[in-house]
Amino acid sequence: MASTVTSQDQDNHDHILRPRAVKPGNPMVIRAMSEERTLKPNGFMNTHHSGLSSGRSTPLPADAPPSLQSISSARKQIRAQQKHRMFPTVDYFARVSHFDPKSEYRDFQGFFVLFWIGLAIMVMTTMLRNIKDTGLPLRVRPWQLLTANTWQLALSDGAMVLSTGLSIPLQKFFRQSNGIFRWSKLGMPIHSIYQIAWLVLWVNWPFMLNWKWTAQVFFTLHTLVILMKMHSYAFYNGHLSTTERRLSALDNPETASTAAAVRYPSSSTNINEITPVSEEKKDADAKEALTQLREDLAFELTSPLGQVTYPQNLTVWNYVDYILCPTLCYELEYPRTEKTQWAELFYKTLAVFGCIFLLTVISEEFIVPVLNESALRLEGMTKWTDMGLVLAETISMLLFPFMVIFLLVFLVIFEYVLGAFAEITCFADRHFYSDWWNSCDWLEFSREWNIPVHHFLRRHVYGASRPYISKNMSTVLTFLISALLHELVMGCITKKLRGYGFFAMMLQMPIVAIQRTSLVKGRTLFNNVCFWISMILGLSIMCALYVLV
Repeated sequence: MASTVTSQDQDNHDHILRPRAVKPGNPMVIRAMSEERTLKPNGFMNTHHSGLSSGRSTPLPADAPPSLQSISSARKQIRAQQKHRMFPTVDYFARVSHFDPKSEYRDFQGFFVLFWIGLAIMVMTTMLRNIKDTGLPLRVRPWQLLTANTWQLALSDGAMVLSTGLSIPLQKFFRQSNGIFRWSKLGMPIHSIYQIAWLVLWVNWPFMLNWKWTAQVFFTLHTLVILMKMHSYAFYNGHLSTTERRLSALDNPETASTAAAVRYPSSSTNINEITPVSEEKKDADAKEALTQLREDLAFELTSPLGQVTYPQNLTVWNYVDYILCPTLCYELEYPRTEKTQWAELFYKTLAVFGCIFLLTVISEEFIVPVLNESALRLEGMTKWTDMGLVLAETISMLLFPFMVIFLLVFLVIFEYVLGAFAEITCFADRHFYSDWWNSCDWLEFSREWNIPVHHFLRRHVYGASRPYISKNMSTVLTFLISALLHELVMGCITKKLRGYGFFAMMLQMPIVAIQRTSLVKGRTLFNNVCFWISMILGLSIMCALYVLV
């Protein structure tokens, strides 16, 4: 009876689907999976599927379109590949490295951070070595050097800047004068004599007060900056006063000059665009309509942004604003940012003092001791061979410190000081330098290393002389004035006039001529290597010669 019931129950439950029997797995694997909670209590895999799919593909009907069959086949193949793949796929493309010349990658901020970390490591190791040798973190007290002659420096610098304010009443006087004191007659010579006397006074000022080298370096460089600013302000406004006089004279065209309007070269004018005015051009311009001439003269008297017109700019506030702006070329108006970013100004100001501290430490720790030791060794020497060996050793020991000094001077001036004054005045054009580190010759370096000075020399030296002399002579004159200024700076720093800096600057012209030949031109890597070697080696040689010879 019981057997009959059992057989009936089995017949009644034949329609129930039962799972296929699973082969027992490896006990070690099951134990590990249970510890990782990937098994359900019943022993099945605890698989997780997204809410968008059940984990299985719905079988396609036999009459499905070919597009759906292709998609289904592709999905099956990809799942099969992922099921048997042990490592992720690595995709390979035709690409170049970041340092390859053909690469478009330009973000190397990490190397800038590494540069500062390297300087921090150098200062820390120097301080530890000095503590071991002398018991003090530094051989000298940088605070004493940085604070030496502070009050004298502040008062003298303020007096030096204020003394340039005489340019404002002089320009008003030249503009209002109808006799020999107008700018085109005696105005220009008078202001030139004033500039020369001003320069002689303030260049000799640190020598008369016997300042430390740190104060003298700052004061000398600032004096040259203010000199160029004063020159640009005076000569550009003098040109505008002459232009205004011509525009007023056209009210009586019978007696007025109809020569073409003189365009003063702007800081953005290309050198090739500065050309002398030929006689044929003068004759052709003399025949143009008076209305066009008046328009040209009026445009010359108006700022590029159209907000200021000469002589509205002859005010004390305009001059103070120009003195604070990080530019050496005077304009009636400059592009401005909306507001000052105080956080950026604080960061740049802090960086200025940090760089000055590092410059002082490197000079006193790695440069001054080497020069002092070499000077003592040279005192008792009479043979040229021995003196040459001492100079060569000194130069080799100064190579790395001067390379760091060069980079820090670049950063503190063109990135932080000029950037801070740009924030103060909301000066919008902050293109103070270009990629000079890729320079292939000295002419390219002079254009990209110091753009404010390059603009000044192109506008007030090359551009001012171009209508009267040839292009080559204008280039020579520009290099000559630049060499004289560099020699003046070296003479004020070392208190010696030797001419080494002047000779090195003028030597750049034949070097550039050689680099522009077909044998050397186009070899970018070779020329850049030569540039860096000559730059680092030249700085060390100049320092050794000025101090020891």
